[in-house]
Amino acid sequence: MVFGVNRNPNTDVVGSGTKGLTALLVAQFMGAANDNILKTLLSLFVVQGIWEGKLGEGGQGYIALCLFVPFILFSGWAGPLADRFSKRTIAIQMKWLELPLATTAACGFIFDNFWLTAVAMILLATQSTFFSPAKYGMIPELVPKPLVSRTNGWLNMTTNVAVITGMLVAGIISTKMQQGADLNSTEEIKTGLLSNSSLFIPGMVLIGVAFVGIVAIVWLPKLKPLDPTTTIPINPFSSYVATLKEMWGTPLFTCAIAWALFYLLATVAILFIMELGKILTVSYMQVTYLLASIGIAVGVGSLCAGFLSKGRIRLELSEIGVIAMIIVLAIAGLAPLSYWVMLSCLVGLGLSAGFYAIPLQSLMQLLPRDAHRGRVLATSNAISFLFMAIGSLTYSLCRPLFGSSPQYVFIACSVIAIGAWMICRRIPNDCLESQK
Repeated sequence: MVFGVNRNPNTDVVGSGTKGLTALLVAQFMGAANDNILKTLLSLFVVQGIWEGKLGEGGQGYIALCLFVPFILFSGWAGPLADRFSKRTIAIQMKWLELPLATTAACGFIFDNFWLTAVAMILLATQSTFFSPAKYGMIPELVPKPLVSRTNGWLNMTTNVAVITGMLVAGIISTKMQQGADLNSTEEIKTGLLSNSSLFIPGMVLIGVAFVGIVAIVWLPKLKPLDPTTTIPINPFSSYVATLKEMWGTPLFTCAIAWALFYLLATVAILFIMELGKILTVSYMQVTYLLASIGIAVGVGSLCAGFLSKGRIRLELSEIGVIAMIIVLAIAGLAPLSYWVMLSCLVGLGLSAGFYAIPLQSLMQLLPRDAHRGRVLATSNAISFLFMAIGSLTYSLCRPLFGSSPQYVFIACSVIAIGAWMICRRIPNDCLESQK
């Protein structure tokens, strides 16, 4: 069974957990920053920039979709690998792989090749797919069980700061590239940028960030493989089927769906924010400030939830968080569309989302047995990214229906949040204790 009491056979690494956790946080920060620098640059440029109109109206939704597909396709291999081999080994190998992929993206910008850059982004997402179950799965191996919620708070905080940093850096890079071109029309920008030295900036940043992540990850302490007998399936979807059969009807499955809805809501919110530059006639940097506001708020909310948990899993924090999300999303959809109203709503949405996510994330790490944790987290990742892909595709297809009032998409999100609240209430408060 995958559902059971957490046990930590790696007792020899608990003492070195502080150093290992710091290494993980830094490496995760750099990886998340790189992913978001590249994703944000592509999203901005297909909406209003050098590749404007390349994917049509709502094209940023297709960019997001390309990020999600690798998690859906390959998590069925990533999970068993994280169980069979040392999570440290997998993490180090994935961080080394990030360097040539960042170089490929750099070439895409230098040669003004959208498709090469997009392929590099998809490959970086694939690299993240294999890094993810190792990253989240090693937390219960690095810290004692009472510190898991607090550690997840720190992980979410640093991840969201990394997301913010990546978005802000992308905003600065895109502004510099436009200034370097010193031209007015989109067609002129496309032509002018080809000979501009600013085209080298994205690649230099991406490669530099990847290198720092490599330096950090090697400081992880040694971790033992938890189930060396695990078979890696030829068909990655067979791993999902087997794991879902084990999860079905347990609090673990309910938790996975509630967790996936968090990512669905976040995806739609970010896709909408990407359009605000055109709608509100504000600059790239002002759009990145909006993205930063929700990222900072999620990080602060996550950190607060981690500390308020006080060594326990407090599902009431998730319920409080989702109720707050329902209210804030309704306000965002009904209030007059303005920069400051949107900024305030995004801060409220991020804070409440942080409270919602931490208890669920901690349960996803503690409910599975140690030897199956990688597979459970990978399957849960696949469910989450499937929801995110559906959200991205639906947004791209339905965006024209909202016309000049795209903020009404938040009303739909509020309804989805009500569904998340109903699912969250089905998770027993004592589900961990009942498995002892």
